Amino acid sequence: MAILRTDKQLRVGGQCFATVRTPRALVEYHLSHGFSAAYDPGVEDPVLLEEIKAAYREAGIVIAETGAYALNILDTNPELREANIDRTCRRLERAERVGSLCCVGHGGTVSTGGWFAHNPENFSQASFDTTVSIVQRIIDTVRPEATTYVLETESRLLPDSPEIYRELVEAVDRPRFGVHLDPFNIISSPRRFYFSGEFIRSCFRELGRYLVSCHSKDIKMVKDSQTHFHETFTGDGEIDYQAYIAELVKLEQDVPMMIEHFPERQQDWGYGYIVEQAAAVGVTVRNAELRTR
Repeated sequence: MAILRTDKQLRVGGQCFATVRTPRALVEYHLSHGFSAAYDPGVEDPVLLEEIKAAYREAGIVIAETGAYALNILDTNPELREANIDRTCRRLERAERVGSLCCVGHGGTVSTGGWFAHNPENFSQASFDTTVSIVQRIIDTVRPEATTYVLETESRLLPDSPEIYRELVEAVDRPRFGVHLDPFNIISSPRRFYFSGEFIRSCFRELGRYLVSCHSKDIKMVKDSQTHFHETFTGDGEIDYQAYIAELVKLEQDVPMMIEHFPERQQDWGYGYIVEQAAAVGVTVRNAELRTR
């Protein structure tokens, strides 16, 4: 891949494993790991939350995501569906209060009692239309001014492709509905796996202008299988990170890459891998020089 000619730095964040949650301890943890982005600190006390937000701002750390994960907004049980929609609204309100770039939800599954069930109806026009109306309802209820509501890409649920996600964004037609990209979740075929760089570039062509945040992890193809994939930590798989990083830094907006849900040791290893892959395409990682872990 050609070396990019850019002064733009890549912003990377990850989970905080610090046991002390004071503003100073949180800032020190993130900077010592080379992070310039953070997940929602999970603090409820309003005074402490404001102190953490101020400390992050002073240190140049953005709060990237507040989660509204695993809430089935298409649950076939009307009471559960309404409860999940209400909980999503509460999480979006929290994201606004925290100052997160986005509140990350999931599309729904046409089932009850869970959020990730297989069902061909998940991809029907009816499910698409219902998802549009529910997302509009969530945003119109909360009316966020600073944060953005997004759906994480998934293979079993909508949105399961960059084209479908773009159609959702256009159909919802709300300025506070945007895109969260987890390309690893939708690399579900050998073609997308073998040519992951090409697929990632297609995601950015369709969705780049709407992108708010994205995830970092990796995947492997299960041995002796061309239909099963295994999620693993950043750098332990075969996805084209140079293409991923290059596309991110080409965006006009500053979109953080958030390392996702693996133990601290693997997160640290993954961060180092991101720095190496960024350097290979001529990109520096913001705060990498502060890393001591």
